[in-house]
Amino acid sequence: MTHRPPHDDECQFALWNSKRMMSAREFRSVVVAHADIALGELLALLLRLNEFHAIAIPDMETVELMFGHWWPSALLMDTRLGRRSNFRFIRDAAVNPAFRSVLIVALTSNWRELSPGELRRVGFDGLCRRPCQAWRLADMLNEHFHLLPGQF
Repeated sequence: MTHRPPHDDECQFALWNSKRMMSAREFRSVVVAHADIALGELLALLLRLNEFHAIAIPDMETVELMFGHWWPSALLMDTRLGRRSNFRFIRDAAVNPAFRSVLIVALTSNWRELSPGELRRVGFDGLCRRPCQAWRLADMLNEHFHLLPGQF
């Protein structure tokens, strides 16, 4: 694996909270919640090529339904999906002990709709602002999962 330099600009790419798995959730499982179905499917495919168990979901209703039955290790969420409800799902997840080990990363557009500080206060664990190379997401997830105790 090549080692790419970390991105120093928190306005474009950042991971604030490194969470640890607390239960027997499926290891390296990722949900990509994205309003653009084609882009969500592409990100999920690229993650699967990097040996993640990844699925794409196009709306928050399906995300909420899915979390009622299955707990992935990470959620990559297009912020357009959460804005409609003022990020209710993310705010609830931030205080819900069941989400203590779910990494939640905001996928945002390239304009400054929400600052990194605002995204962090909402409850996101990190952000990737467009344009964000898919390798950056895969590297961040690989590093996160590699650091989990007893997993490698």
